[in-house]
Amino acid sequence: MKLNFYIVIFIIICIGLNAGAQKNNALFKKDTVAFLKDTVISSRIVPSGFLSNDSIPSDSFPATTSNFELSEEALEDEVTYGSRDTSWNDIENNKIHLFGKAYVEYTTIKVNARYIIFDFVNNVLEAHETIPDSFRVFAERVDTSTEDKPTFIDGESTFTYKKLRYNFKSKKAFVQQAVTKESDFFLHGRETKFVSAGTDSLQQEDIIYNKNAYITTCSADHPHFGIKAAKLKFIPNKVAVMSVAQLEISDIPTPLFLPFGFFPLFKGKSSGLILPKSYDYQENLGLGFREIGYYFPINQYIDAKITGDIYSRGSHSIRTNLRYKKKYGFSGNVDLGYTNNVFEDENTAVKRSSKSFNINIRHDQDSKAHPYRRLGGSINIQSNRFDQRTFVNPAAATVNTYNSNFSFSHSMPGTPFSFNAAFSHSQNTNTRKMTITFPQMTLRMNTINPFKSKTATKEKWYDKIAVSYAADFRNTTNTTDTTLFTKESVNNLRSGMWQTSNVSANLRVLKYFNVVPNATYDEYWLLNKIEQQFNPTEIFVFDTLRNESGEILGITKRITQYGKIDTVQERGLYGYRNFRTGIDINTKVFSTLQFRKGFLRGLRHQVTPSLSFVYSPNTTDKYVRKVDTDSRPEINRAREYGIYQESPFGQLRGSNAQMAINYSLLNIFEAKIATKDTIKKVKLLNNISVSGFYNAVADSLKWSDVRISGNTNFFHGLTNVNLSLNLSPYVYVNNVKINTSRYSISKNVFDVLAYRDFNLGVNTGFSIQKLTELFTGKNTTSSPVRPEQSNNTKDDAKTVEKENKKSNTKESPKEMILADWFKQINFRHNIQLRIQNLGDRDTTIITTHTVDVSGSIPLTKNWNISVGSVGYDFKSKRLTYPYLTFTRDLHCWSMNFNWAPDAGSYGFFIGVKTGSLDFLKYNYGRQNLGGVLGGR
Repeated sequence: MKLNFYIVIFIIICIGLNAGAQKNNALFKKDTVAFLKDTVISSRIVPSGFLSNDSIPSDSFPATTSNFELSEEALEDEVTYGSRDTSWNDIENNKIHLFGKAYVEYTTIKVNARYIIFDFVNNVLEAHETIPDSFRVFAERVDTSTEDKPTFIDGESTFTYKKLRYNFKSKKAFVQQAVTKESDFFLHGRETKFVSAGTDSLQQEDIIYNKNAYITTCSADHPHFGIKAAKLKFIPNKVAVMSVAQLEISDIPTPLFLPFGFFPLFKGKSSGLILPKSYDYQENLGLGFREIGYYFPINQYIDAKITGDIYSRGSHSIRTNLRYKKKYGFSGNVDLGYTNNVFEDENTAVKRSSKSFNINIRHDQDSKAHPYRRLGGSINIQSNRFDQRTFVNPAAATVNTYNSNFSFSHSMPGTPFSFNAAFSHSQNTNTRKMTITFPQMTLRMNTINPFKSKTATKEKWYDKIAVSYAADFRNTTNTTDTTLFTKESVNNLRSGMWQTSNVSANLRVLKYFNVVPNATYDEYWLLNKIEQQFNPTEIFVFDTLRNESGEILGITKRITQYGKIDTVQERGLYGYRNFRTGIDINTKVFSTLQFRKGFLRGLRHQVTPSLSFVYSPNTTDKYVRKVDTDSRPEINRAREYGIYQESPFGQLRGSNAQMAINYSLLNIFEAKIATKDTIKKVKLLNNISVSGFYNAVADSLKWSDVRISGNTNFFHGLTNVNLSLNLSPYVYVNNVKINTSRYSISKNVFDVLAYRDFNLGVNTGFSIQKLTELFTGKNTTSSPVRPEQSNNTKDDAKTVEKENKKSNTKESPKEMILADWFKQINFRHNIQLRIQNLGDRDTTIITTHTVDVSGSIPLTKNWNISVGSVGYDFKSKRLTYPYLTFTRDLHCWSMNFNWAPDAGSYGFFIGVKTGSLDFLKYNYGRQNLGGVLGGR
């Protein structure tokens, strides 16, 4: 062993004297970096058992081939090392010094540092974050602007440090100021001992011992909070155990002590308790624990958790959440919730309870899962204001409508048919009304051309005949959220089936005209109808007259209602049918005016005239009835009602006889505008239309009003203008239309029509950012993808590293100016007005006039104000519903304050961001549950 060692040393000395920094390949292979040169060196210590052939140039030594057997104490594998800036061989002490991005690699060990010393005799490595003053001459050669933190990697274990000493034989390391990341924990240790797996036959895993340890989820070099422990032992990706510990926030010790700590570090999913996310106090509920529960993964596709709340005055709730996901298949969640709020009456001290529930289901099917079938949608049903009773969230007070849509669809390959089954629901929490439709099954046939030949080369007119068909069956019930699962919901159930068929043909006549004859037949089969009967029984009350002393002077009878209408539900099988046919004719006419010079280069006017004839028989007599409303004949006015007006398809009242000619004239005005660089097309007026009809079989008022409508926009779409004008050909008496034309009285062709009403709507919406883009012509909305927005998660760490490097070299960002604060603020102004002709005068009515502001204001880099919606309604003279959120980013902590002034709700939160230590938080708020619990 000693002989081999002396031979190796002798060869190193000879080659060092002859070739400067050239190394003998008996120890270092292919190393040609000169001594103290500013180039990267790369050397290897070859495995025990043999040394590779030497390849010294012929002008230095003659080529030889020799094999050397090393001792049993030699290293198991080759050691690769190098540095970017400088290396120095200390031959006297058998050491090599590496400066500037130095590295050493051995089996699964990778060490990176600014300065590394390798001791060949003792097989010991020392790595330092900084270069000692004794090597100042080498330190001056090192470029420190791009240096990273020193790292030590052994398999899956990685940590940074300030100083490290590693023994290749014992596979143990002593580290100062080590920092490692396990799961979402950052483990800091002032003094750390690392024992690699395989040190002895009993140790199969890496073990790390820390003295004066600090456990945190804060990624800052100097953590903002953490749990400080005298001793810590952890096994990577398995478990961490610590001694007595104390919570510190901003280096300030808190009174919170832990006798010991046990932290699972599994990367996969595992079952376990869910600690309370907040400790809450509500005046009506008392002190409570929120969202305490249990989590358990079922398999690789499904996991579930059960959480609940409990309060000192008896209120409690429970929620279950089931999540599932299969790649290229489907994903979704099922949430079920139940809450029972118990509160005491302030006057009687009697306890009352109010129960509510929630059903929330979401299912999404991947587009690649099946080519013909699809299942998906969302269901969100709540009773008794579940959200407002369960969560301290002022935003819930602004939501009063919930909707659900869940469906299954199947396209039948090789046929024109498709099938759809659906569930739908809508509810209003203010009125508590709820409408549920289930099931709704639809069979639809796409348009087909039954007479079209597959072999004919020339198309015939009958080839264009098209047929379509659809059938629909549905059940609908109207109920309330408190009577959903009662007999009342079943009694309100309405069922029916509808089918429709359409036949049409699209023909080209005289080259320029499109002629479309068509016919449609609708048929309904219903299981319910209503009959209304007048009950002449008078309804009265007795009024008692008293004097000032309270003595009864008399009792009088006062009639409040002269009869009432009783609605009788009848069940059976009833039919409803409707038929209509007609023919449409339309064409397009273009007129263009061009200019060769100037700002205006062209005008274009597109006119689309359309004329149609429609016929349908009278069916109202079959489906409309009349019922009396008052037992007094002189006051009684019979009221019409439809026997199918409560059908699942809406009101089915039939149709009056119609033999009508409809006309319309659609106009589009465009212009070509010359700019410095190009010529662009601009729409001047969009969809200016004139329409009306004439019904030949009507008993009176055969002509309809002429309606003129249109819309346009200004400032690149920031302002939209809608207008409509109704012109009547008939005379009005006391603001009632009579069957007398204006022309029959005036005999003036210019007095055929008179305006009845004019409607104008101006809707403007913009932000400061949009205005800036409008006036500067620059798009400031685009921005580079931030690391957290990247779709490639593998490159996130590298991207963050590059961004950090850039932040060190670039100038600090400029300070925010006042205009930057309001870039994300959206302003909306809406005004709708109506001018009516009442005969002797015109009346202007402003139906809507509101100003609304929403968006966010970044006061600083970390402060942000979000404005949900705040504005003013000029018509009702009141503020619209505001909702404000103040947010402060505290790096690893977050703080926000939510406030809904009109609802009397607010919430304050400060705590650790999402992670294993997110139970360190404080959450306080007020939901104004007094009205919710006791009001209804």
